[in-house]
Amino acid sequence: MKHLPTTLSFIVFTSVLAGCSAESIETPAPTVRPVKLLEVTDVNAGSIRVFPAKVAATKQADLSFRLSGHLVEFAFFEGQHVKKGTVLARLDSRDARNTLLNREADYELAAADFKRKGELLRRELISQAEYDTAQAQLKSSQANLASAQDQLSYTELKAPFDGTIAKISIDNYQMVQANQSILLLQKDRNIDVVIQVPESLASNIARFNPNAVTQPTVRFITNPELSFPVKLKEHATQVTPGTQSYEVVYTLPQPTDINILPGMSAELTMDVSNSKVSGITSVLPASAISKRDTDGQNIIWTFNADNGKVHSQIVTLGKVTTNGIEVTQGVNVGDKVVVAGVQYLVEDLQVKPLRWQRGV
Repeated sequence: MKHLPTTLSFIVFTSVLAGCSAESIETPAPTVRPVKLLEVTDVNAGSIRVFPAKVAATKQADLSFRLSGHLVEFAFFEGQHVKKGTVLARLDSRDARNTLLNREADYELAAADFKRKGELLRRELISQAEYDTAQAQLKSSQANLASAQDQLSYTELKAPFDGTIAKISIDNYQMVQANQSILLLQKDRNIDVVIQVPESLASNIARFNPNAVTQPTVRFITNPELSFPVKLKEHATQVTPGTQSYEVVYTLPQPTDINILPGMSAELTMDVSNSKVSGITSVLPASAISKRDTDGQNIIWTFNADNGKVHSQIVTLGKVTTNGIEVTQGVNVGDKVVVAGVQYLVEDLQVKPLRWQRGV
């Protein structure tokens, strides 16, 4: 009975030691590895530019007479549409008609004289020199007749194409001089949109990219809610005087919804990215890309925010640039890619985004 307390004390001491050992060998909860993420953005998102523009007529002509005279017929007004060949203005043609009559008489006389000289030469009654003189006089009178006919036609001013009279510079019944501006005629089937681009973008716009996601469009100040597609027409290769920019012209058919006139303001939106980078999805840092040991494929690790896990994704690479490595396939805009410590990742590993603390 004397050893009973000693035995009980030993049993209690052993139990305490066993409990301490059990607590000491419990496995701690696994730590969730923090990872640095980069959200993929569109590589061409910054290439959409808006340029101020001016509307210009696709074709215009400043019309004038080729000779001086008294204006006797001019009944058109600004803004009026005319067809090709329409007589827009007419000068007093009495002097031209009288000149034409004289030239016709000279030609008829020369023709009759040449005919007689030909018969006399056949009979050998005149010399060859007299015949040649009559022939030269006939050609000269014929040329004078043609010139007189042209002078009469110059008394009429005709429309060279279908268009709209944009500006009238003179009133009817005035004396006009040769080459004096009478009116400005503008072709109104199409209109041009003119922009000025800096020298840094001039080469990209000259190499117009037909495969760009966003094609050029124009909005007019009169109705900014509507946009219209435009096509590249021409571009200057000489800098605009007084600026370090180049003129680029786009064209489009005259809209039917609104009335657009030359000189109006507009905004042209276009993608100025190079056509060579149209297939690039994103540019990632080299630390985000690794090579898989099993098959040698290039992979990235994307983060799933719903379950907090990472997944490997095979990618196709392009060129190495100063900003990173081009990725042409395998990644989408909006994906969150791990860009640091990818060598420690495995499939479906639980991670958490790294958030920097203030002062760290």
